[in-house]
Amino acid sequence: MKFIVDEAGEIIAQATDDHTLIGGHHRLAVAASLGKRLFWRDTGEPVRLDNFFKHYGSSLRHTA
Repeated sequence: MKFIVDEAGEIIAQATDDHTLIGGHHRLAVAASLGKRLFWRDTGEPVRLDNFFKHYGSSLRHTA
């Protein structure tokens, strides 16, 4: 499991190791709409939300 955190270190969403989003869809969307910078907790790398929003609505499971 991997976690997506904001700049303050608060967990925003949870994903599998292959970056399939499994929890926190709404919190992720809200954080993105507020312009928050999001990071992978384990590596500190920025999270690219392009893939998540490009496929939004196509299924219940999304890639972050």
